[in-house]
Amino acid sequence: MKEPFIILLVLFVLIGLAYGPLKKSNLNRGGANNTSVIGTASENSSYPSNKNVAEEIKNAEEEIKRLEENLNKKTEESKRSPYYGKITMSGIAGLYGNDPNQEYISLFTNFEKNESVKITGWYLKSEITGYYAVIGKASLLPFPFTKTESDVVLQERDRVYLTKGFSPIGISFRTNKCAGYFEENRTFSPGLSLECPRPIDEKLPNFSPVYDRNDECFDIIENMPRCATRDAEFIRDLPDTVPESCKIYITTQINYNSCVAKHFSDIDFPDNEYRIYLNRFGSLWREKREKINLHDQNGLIVDTLSY
Repeated sequence: MKEPFIILLVLFVLIGLAYGPLKKSNLNRGGANNTSVIGTASENSSYPSNKNVAEEIKNAEEEIKRLEENLNKKTEESKRSPYYGKITMSGIAGLYGNDPNQEYISLFTNFEKNESVKITGWYLKSEITGYYAVIGKASLLPFPFTKTESDVVLQERDRVYLTKGFSPIGISFRTNKCAGYFEENRTFSPGLSLECPRPIDEKLPNFSPVYDRNDECFDIIENMPRCATRDAEFIRDLPDTVPESCKIYITTQINYNSCVAKHFSDIDFPDNEYRIYLNRFGSLWREKREKINLHDQNGLIVDTLSY
């Protein structure tokens, strides 16, 4: 914090530079007819002119401005988190709508390999209004409306969607290769990836000793889309030639729970995406002239979003 002292020193020097010549100039004007004034103009030329004084003042003012800018910059830097630049925020999606479940801020990590940080307990805060929202926990292996939440620890290439409203499955969660099933009869913003394992690619049993009946079931399963289940009405509409064991498999083995059981141990089972819900309904951020800071657990600023 040396800059304030430097600024004061410059001010004193500035006053000294200006006071001496100005005083001398006033004395000369006041005593122009006084015979006691000794010396000629050429002898007093060592004193700075008013023009030189003005230049000195201008230079001093510029120096003070530069010092103030450096001081402000260092003050801002002192408020920054060690994770400043390592986690960044995007703009707010759905800000001008009326559905809090469609409004979200995205976070992205810029970590080196093996870096990580816990963001549970971090918070978003408006620098204008003071409104804030705390980032909570999330389920690492989500099942709808089942709270088994853990701290959110971000790693390299992770992303987070911080949604203002409420979760369609009742919890915040980390996505996985089977999570696309959650999209069925629900709306997520942004939408979940529909890259669940294809039912036909699973290890299927034999549904009938009759090859044609077995192939018929395989054809039905092959035509089923990813991340989709089939209800009782679909089963009722199947031909009578479809084996009962096929119908039972479709209704009990092609769904989220079964997908998790089959693929939980896959290396690529967990995704690098989190859906965190702030559970807020009323106004949180201004529609314009807003400045939102992401703070770490110590209150230091990780990133800023202005619009």
